[in-house]
Amino acid sequence: MSSDAPPPLTGPDFAAGVALADLPEGKPVLGHAGGKATILVRRGETVYAIGAKCTHYGGPLADGLVVGDTIRCPWHHACFHLATGEAIGAPALDPVASLEVVREGDRVRVGGRQTPPSRHPVSSPASILVLGSGAAGAAAVEALRREGYSGPVTLEELGVRELELVSLGAETVPNG
Repeated sequence: MSSDAPPPLTGPDFAAGVALADLPEGKPVLGHAGGKATILVRRGETVYAIGAKCTHYGGPLADGLVVGDTIRCPWHHACFHLATGEAIGAPALDPVASLEVVREGDRVRVGGRQTPPSRHPVSSPASILVLGSGAAGAAAVEALRREGYSGPVTLEELGVRELELVSLGAETVPNG
């Protein structure tokens, strides 16, 4: 018999607070806040709180690799920025939740969800053409939108022969 109920939350309740000393440097700690699985990552005196599941296939970010201010999913190596939750490395396209961390003496607690940063490019073209409508094309469009581009974007599907010519740097596509 299967159940659609979410798995039970494990680990400490980060909304209630946790001692800073209980957070090892550069190692994700699994807990929960606001009824959602959450990880805390300590980098020096800064503590980050993000959602605990990768947005690609739900991989456990608590088992991920912390590198600088990023964490990589252990399943397919999607990369997320710890401060913002942004997906900055494929195959994930969507961000994980980024949560406020409040420091109270030698303890930290997790507050509400942080609003993602809004970006407005200084200048941008009137329109953009993306050659190739597969995963890389979708990731390119996602990155454009994330960086604040709001103009029209056209995805152009290419056949195998055209892709070979484009990758070889051909100026024109011969007929036939």
